[in-house]
Amino acid sequence: MKKIFLMLGIVFAFNLLQAQDDDLPAPSSKPKTDETLLPGQHPLGKHRKDLSKYIIEPDFNFAVISGGISVGLSPNVGYNVWKGLYVGGGPTYIYTGYKNIGFTDVAGGTHYANAKWQTFGGGVFLQYNVWRGLFVRSRFEVLHRVLDDINNATVQLNAQGNGYDVAIPKVQRTIPNLLFGVGYNLLESKNFFFPLMISYNVLNSVTDKQYALYPKGWVFQLGFVNIF
Repeated sequence: MKKIFLMLGIVFAFNLLQAQDDDLPAPSSKPKTDETLLPGQHPLGKHRKDLSKYIIEPDFNFAVISGGISVGLSPNVGYNVWKGLYVGGGPTYIYTGYKNIGFTDVAGGTHYANAKWQTFGGGVFLQYNVWRGLFVRSRFEVLHRVLDDINNATVQLNAQGNGYDVAIPKVQRTIPNLLFGVGYNLLESKNFFFPLMISYNVLNSVTDKQYALYPKGWVFQLGFVNIF
């Protein structure tokens, strides 16, 4: 009799556990999605940025010039507002340093001095992608320049009267530029730009060329390097 009750107890317990298992949802490797998610919202509640609407161009400037070197950054980021039309902008900073510039005193002696130029500011641009990698761009920027004016430096007798010192005046200029150009993106990417481009500053005729960043008006760009 005890064995019969024991067997009935085991059968009852097994049926109870099986009933509980039937109430559980079937296992699945896919998380349950929420049909109320907003467009572009991640199922886990995070927002994913649609980078296909952006163009990124991390430009920098580098040039070896007579007696010095010039380095700088002018990255651009644009956003697609309509078909192939992009609106964007970015900051600009350029440092130019000169070493051992020679200046002549009234007696014909040569004296050497160092100088530096700093340019900072920013601008906005409109760009239209014409066909594949071909594009046209206009950019308006305002640049503030702090310059050691080496063109107007003088060599003066020092206070002790036994030698000469080079006096380099410092000037500051705020210069607007309006560039129009055409270029071609050398990469197959539609978002990351490595362009071959030529631009012209239409304000060049009214700019003080002695202190302008683009004294000749033209700007050539190869990849991330600008040459003016």
